[in-house]
Amino acid sequence: MTLRVRGVEVFLRQVRTRMPFRYGKAEVTGQPYAHLRVRTDPAATGVSAAALPPLWFDKRPGLTHEDTVRDLIRSVAIAAEVYQGMSASTPFELHRACEIEARRRAVGERMNDLTAGFGVALLDAAIIDAACRGARRTFHQGLKEDLFGVGADFATLVPDRPLPRIAVRHTVGLSDPIYGSEVLTPVRDGLPETLAEVVQVYRPHWYKIKLSGDADATLDRLRKIALVLDRDAGEYEVTLDGNEQFQAMAEVADLVRKIEGRPWLRNLWERTAWIEQPVTREESLVAGVTAAIKKIWKPVIIDESDGTDEAVDRALALGYQGISAKNCKGVYRTLHSYRRTVKTGAILSSEDLMNIPVVPLHQDLCVAAALHLTHSERNGHHYIRAFEYFSPKEKEAAIREFPELYTSKRPTVQIYNGAIDVSGINEFGFGVCSEPDWEFLEKLSLP
Repeated sequence: MTLRVRGVEVFLRQVRTRMPFRYGKAEVTGQPYAHLRVRTDPAATGVSAAALPPLWFDKRPGLTHEDTVRDLIRSVAIAAEVYQGMSASTPFELHRACEIEARRRAVGERMNDLTAGFGVALLDAAIIDAACRGARRTFHQGLKEDLFGVGADFATLVPDRPLPRIAVRHTVGLSDPIYGSEVLTPVRDGLPETLAEVVQVYRPHWYKIKLSGDADATLDRLRKIALVLDRDAGEYEVTLDGNEQFQAMAEVADLVRKIEGRPWLRNLWERTAWIEQPVTREESLVAGVTAAIKKIWKPVIIDESDGTDEAVDRALALGYQGISAKNCKGVYRTLHSYRRTVKTGAILSSEDLMNIPVVPLHQDLCVAAALHLTHSERNGHHYIRAFEYFSPKEKEAAIREFPELYTSKRPTVQIYNGAIDVSGINEFGFGVCSEPDWEFLEKLSLP
């Protein structure tokens, strides 16, 4: 399919968290979600959405959440202008033709790689959605039939059918209460608040534990988490996420030695599948990391270092064993990483930057299902009661269109035996049926 972008509109949905979510040096108590509406020729409308979180895309000292939100929206504005100036082409060729210029202009305004690519990622997702709607094909069908122009060779790598269910990898944030005595301000909304309650209610098999750069504090927190998981979570598995809290990989290797030396962490460590982005992006892809990675004895993967398509090859060459997949970094970035990892046996980990219903959650899960990423970090449903920030029209549409995914009495994501039913998401284009209620959202004038 070939198409041309003829209009881009950007809207914001402001939300508050039901409890703080702390990762690295950031604490989220509320954040906006950018929603795009893209109109194309031939006539079709595509949508996309993503969170604008504090101190993830850009962690340079001195920046505020407001600074990063401004830069992310400016990244979208640059991409919108570049894409609208391009003649008709396939979705992937549009991406290839526009990304270089959009990044050049964004970097010229002192944006880092992740921020510079954010606007491109949102435009690409909306264009993919428009292509699916216009062709009346699902995202998985689009990959298998080369609707987007990625290449017939890529279609042969994609599994024959998307996954109908995806296991939840529950996030344990740095400030999350582990058990009831740690709850200082109870939410009392009927949903799990502590890790102990999450284990009992959602029954996850997978958990993702946030690490701090303080080794003693990390060891103590891991001890508390292990007490709960070892007692109640059965044959669980975990991943550890450093969120760039360590300055050098040697510090990570030292922490690993301490973990291995604690008998009470032996079971948790044996069940640890990998460690994600422990070192700052500036120090993570330098030659010196290789020797330290070899001392860790668990796979180490990158996330925030994945600012360009070249990152996955650099990482694998240095001894990393995988990379994360996030729509906010770009659907085509994920497809590129999939091509590399599926051929080498490396890890492609589905990760969540607090995605909420409907658009960001569905499109993210749609990619994971198509590529058979069997478990995915999910945290938006835990920290945000998203439907409180929806119009009645949006709530009704989501419950009607995805009854397998959302409870009807008090809408929230349904998790059974640690997994989400994505069968309905797989049936609608790029995971979304009805468009957002645009009149309910805040429309922006792009800078």
